[in-house]
Amino acid sequence: MPAITAVVGRQPILDRERKLAGYELLYRPLPSSQRADDPAAPHRFDGDQMTNEVIFSALGLGIERVTGGADMFCNADRGVLTGQLPISLPPKQTVIEIVESVTVDDEILAGCHALKAAGYRLAADDFTWFTGAEELLDLVDIVKIDLRVTPPAEVPALMDQCRPYGVQLLAEKVETAGELATCEEYGFDLFQGYFLGRPTTISGPALGASRYAVMRLASAVLDDDVDYAVIEQILRPEPELSYQLVQLASIGRFGETRREVQSLRQALVWIGLNRLRGWIPALSLRPVGRARDTNLQAVLTRARTVELLADKLYHGKGDFAFTAGMFSALDLLLGVPRLKLPAMLEIPPRLHDAVFDRTTQIGELIGWVMDYERDRRFPPMDSGLDRFTIVDAAASAARWAMRHTQLIDTCVA
Repeated sequence: MPAITAVVGRQPILDRERKLAGYELLYRPLPSSQRADDPAAPHRFDGDQMTNEVIFSALGLGIERVTGGADMFCNADRGVLTGQLPISLPPKQTVIEIVESVTVDDEILAGCHALKAAGYRLAADDFTWFTGAEELLDLVDIVKIDLRVTPPAEVPALMDQCRPYGVQLLAEKVETAGELATCEEYGFDLFQGYFLGRPTTISGPALGASRYAVMRLASAVLDDDVDYAVIEQILRPEPELSYQLVQLASIGRFGETRREVQSLRQALVWIGLNRLRGWIPALSLRPVGRARDTNLQAVLTRARTVELLADKLYHGKGDFAFTAGMFSALDLLLGVPRLKLPAMLEIPPRLHDAVFDRTTQIGELIGWVMDYERDRRFPPMDSGLDRFTIVDAAASAARWAMRHTQLIDTCVA
């Protein structure tokens, strides 16, 4: 499971005071990858796949890093709008753009109602008037008018048609100072275009899940007799899937504050089976890592060692310790210095403290395990852990990690 690079483009959207109102997130292909837009791949990404990749890249890079807390505008094709592919971005911060190529029919309108009920705002992208536009305008919050598509003389009339629906009007592809001045005079609320800010690209290392895990997870969650314990066992050897799951659970649903997720089991319960099932189609569209990664076994060994020792020292904290131990070793998979890892991981505060702060209970335990990994240095005498205990736990964890990595390699080779 090698480190791959997550890439997402963003273009600023400004308000009438020239203040940042949000960013439109844009798909950006990698120059060389295992993705569908690779020249060696049999087909290219469609709109839903590009949206899916933008969402996962934004989550992988970190929402705060991508947007700085500003709103996100994300294009959506038919599959996203009808719920076939889930939107896993935080509702309070996300505007779903209905792209102009989508035929607005009853299925699309029903999907838009569902997205609104979930707390998302909607925007009509590159909007031009069409028969039945009233039903769409009743649902959207923002109408984007493309200055390269709508002739300048027709823009005021189109704006007048939209205003009775209480929408914000966004002038798109503003490319000159004169166009901006004209759009301000027309009464646009929001502005986007090269004159105001060209798209920039944010990239960084991300984790790749094994195809084997995605297939097993799909099979498990679609089983009528699904068992969370089985799903958890599938996720434990998969750092990327575990990290994504914790992120999704932390975001919560519309109207909820961010949740303090502490373990994979807790994340699974909070997400719920229906939302978990909705996650599978999105995962299946993602590129996967190669079967073998020399650092994966080290990551899993640390996580399992910390879990075994936590079970001995702190009753009931094994699940939390395993998750924290795994995340503490993600620098090995991402190929980055450990000092950069805290800024890269968007995880709940308590879990973050356990991963990086040695003054916390689990953080101290992770530190002891890392000391043993590096130079076979043992915990202090008053730690409650003798040498035999940590050696035995590390050996048992290594055997567990080896079994799982060998199983992954065998099944996907």
